Amino acid sequence: MAGQLLTAGLFAMTGAVAQAASPYDYIIVGSGPGGSPLAANLARAGYATLLLEAGDDLGNNKNYSEMINFNLAANDEKSRWDFFVKHSSDAEREAKYEHTTWRKPDGSFYVGLDPPEGSERLGIYYPRSATLGGCAMHNGGVCNLPSDDDWNAIAESTGDDTWLAKNMRQYFERIETAQYLPAGTPGHGYSGYLNVTISDPGFMQRSSDVQQIASSIISVVGGGVTRDINAPDPDRDNSTGVFGLASHADLNGHRVGTNTYIWSTLDDPAKYPLTVQLQSLVTKILFAEDADEPTAIGVEVLRGQSLYKADPRYNGTKGEVEQVYANKEVIIAGGAFNSPQILKLSGIGPAGELKKFDIPIIKDLPGVGEKLADNYEGGVLVLANKPLNGSSGPFAVLLKTPTARKNRNIYGWCKSFSFEGFWPGFPTEYGPSEYECAFVHMNPRSQAGYIRLKSNDPQEPPEINFNFFEHGEDEDLTEMLDAAKIFRKAITAAGEPIGPFNEKHPCPGVNQNCTDAAQKEFLKLQTYSHHATSTCGIGPAEEQLAVLDSKFRVHGVKNLRVVDASAFPFVPGAFPVCPVFMLAEKATDEILKDAKASPA
Repeated sequence: MAGQLLTAGLFAMTGAVAQAASPYDYIIVGSGPGGSPLAANLARAGYATLLLEAGDDLGNNKNYSEMINFNLAANDEKSRWDFFVKHSSDAEREAKYEHTTWRKPDGSFYVGLDPPEGSERLGIYYPRSATLGGCAMHNGGVCNLPSDDDWNAIAESTGDDTWLAKNMRQYFERIETAQYLPAGTPGHGYSGYLNVTISDPGFMQRSSDVQQIASSIISVVGGGVTRDINAPDPDRDNSTGVFGLASHADLNGHRVGTNTYIWSTLDDPAKYPLTVQLQSLVTKILFAEDADEPTAIGVEVLRGQSLYKADPRYNGTKGEVEQVYANKEVIIAGGAFNSPQILKLSGIGPAGELKKFDIPIIKDLPGVGEKLADNYEGGVLVLANKPLNGSSGPFAVLLKTPTARKNRNIYGWCKSFSFEGFWPGFPTEYGPSEYECAFVHMNPRSQAGYIRLKSNDPQEPPEINFNFFEHGEDEDLTEMLDAAKIFRKAITAAGEPIGPFNEKHPCPGVNQNCTDAAQKEFLKLQTYSHHATSTCGIGPAEEQLAVLDSKFRVHGVKNLRVVDASAFPFVPGAFPVCPVFMLAEKATDEILKDAKASPA
């Protein structure tokens, strides 16, 4: 079967097809950094693979193909799925989030704390990307590997040493084409599908305001803008200071990864057996009726454009129903919000929740949708005393604050820009004097969020509550505050005439003396995030909330795996996209190993 990409309008409705007649060995649901590489790899190994994506292909749209346009991509209704989440169950605390989104009576959005009369509170905006390539098509592209301890913890909990950091590095080397290092630099790859570059460091050789601020930051924290952030150094997880910010883009700034790898597979003269079907919203997994234990055999799909209610273009269309079958396995890769939703709608999840919505129970797995995790994000945003001259891409800053538990705990990125989280129409631009060091607080102590069904309607988004700061609040806020103090000191070291700086947050004003308590309160109330993970986490079967084994197989269900960010038992480092690319490679090895052991 030659590679092919189809949209919903090209399908013939076939009804229930006998499993034995299926043209597909594997069905993969979702085309993000888990699903797309896995589908391409299985097809390249000779297995007929069907990749299902609810959105369209926007790979030739410059909002997506050019990494610099990621804000435009995340705001584009052609791909957006608009989720609205909670940060806690405390209504009073939620009411203080400054970028709360409301639906006005005329149907448009209002963002803020004083909505027009009659507006409906939607919550905290958390956009996801429904397009061929998933969220790797609207993200900032940061490619940062987690600490060795993050990988080793999975090995320790499962007893599977293939997860040890020393064994996981091979997957990064397999996928990478490093374009910012001399060929042969240890720990990197040079022939993979994933180009990795850093922001042009040339701005440091030209005198300018942004160069002076960067030099000031380096003078305070150390390092340099060409340091290799993904180097396999023995002390890497405690190395701090300025680094080059690595991203999955080529030297021309073109986004690479999910979409480009799918298309290179479809266009290859070898005619790999890959089929991509767009505008295909999976509603549930199908199971064999005569099996001794639950066995996945296919999926039910709604065909049509903008069928999910999170899509801003949704107009009430129900779509056409079709069932598609797999000879070998079904792999769910819908992401941390949608993978648990699909499992629950299929009868896999907490029995009490499934009964509430009259969903027949296939497997009682209490952990499905639980342990939702994300890093906390904040930043020190200032306005200089003059318009800033010069320009640069972002550079990375890694910190280990005084109370960090073991490894460095802060990933920052600095440049002349403004980023304060997500809301419809973000960001707020403050003009040519703006400068920010935004940051991610890694490995938060609390992981108490959840994804729960609102109904048994597969077109309705689930309820999402991150339950931030449920545990370890003061410890995590202290680390965030210490990071803010370091970034403030580093930026303001630039001095006059660039300064004095008028800080927007977390300590507003010029040379203000804010209390620690006030800054912590701001950081707690205005924390944002966009790297959800862990709602179908890997863990041993005896662990109550574990959903997957170390081979990505759903506990107690045959021929069903989950391969995406939801599989991580906790957030892997600062940014999960490259770790998820690595998951896809590991899953490829596990699936092909099983296929060779059971060729029938």
